[in-house]
Amino acid sequence: MKVTRRPAQHRIASLAVAAVRREWNLQGHAVDEIHEDYGEDLLVQICHEGRMDPARVWVQVKGTEKNCSGGTLPSVRVKADQVLRWARTADLVIVVLWDVKNERGWFTVPQAQFDHIDLSNRTSRSVSLTFSRDAVFDQDVVAELCWAARIEHANRALVYARSNLAEDQEMELDANVRFHKGVIASLIFDFGVAIKAVRPSGGFTEEFSQEIFAQFVQEGPKDVEETTKQAMMLAVLETIRRNCAENGAPLALLKELCATFYPLYFTPELLANLNTARIAFLGKQSDALEGRCRGEKE
Repeated sequence: MKVTRRPAQHRIASLAVAAVRREWNLQGHAVDEIHEDYGEDLLVQICHEGRMDPARVWVQVKGTEKNCSGGTLPSVRVKADQVLRWARTADLVIVVLWDVKNERGWFTVPQAQFDHIDLSNRTSRSVSLTFSRDAVFDQDVVAELCWAARIEHANRALVYARSNLAEDQEMELDANVRFHKGVIASLIFDFGVAIKAVRPSGGFTEEFSQEIFAQFVQEGPKDVEETTKQAMMLAVLETIRRNCAENGAPLALLKELCATFYPLYFTPELLANLNTARIAFLGKQSDALEGRCRGEKE
């Protein structure tokens, strides 16, 4: 009787995919295994505090039984047109190298490794993906990657809506203008809630308000408008860093957040009070300086 034997590479691949899938599942994300093999093994539909997110992450898993305990990590050969497809997608794509013996892995982002023109003109049909030992694939990285995907998705959606809004305003399409303004407002509100700057019921969180005040105090008694705008920008950046797994924010998204939050927080009444306090503070400084100069002359 002929015994059917499973190839070793299939066993290694199954173990690696299961292990990488588990890392995402541990944080509550929905993971589907891709059975039609077009270069991705897993589709991760990320969620945040129980809500499914519009952002997604595609994962290709490469399992190995090679000794990865020291030296240079094994590289992975991938078709050049596959990497170009990844580079052009709006979703985040990562490749994970998983050591099935030691149950640990490393990841790389292929979109960031190659130039699009170089990939298009490449005579070789495949390219080599390299892995750094510093890029360990673990629970901290899962959280960081999910936030990176969420932030990039919000930024892309914002840029797209802003572009449509500009076209609608130029063509004086009032109904479309209202629609895209609503899209932007909804996007900024949802993202503000996600980063814990805005309460789901509306209004700023106490944490975010305290951060704005802390940044304002550090800026000192400069021009009030300049100081408050700087405080808002730094508060948004710090809030994102603290609550989004050490991520930052693209410029378009940062500008929109600040432009939306600033007039809501720094009302005309508050700005007037801050300016009065600034003038009083500078007056006291001037009086103190005049007193010191008078004392030195005497």
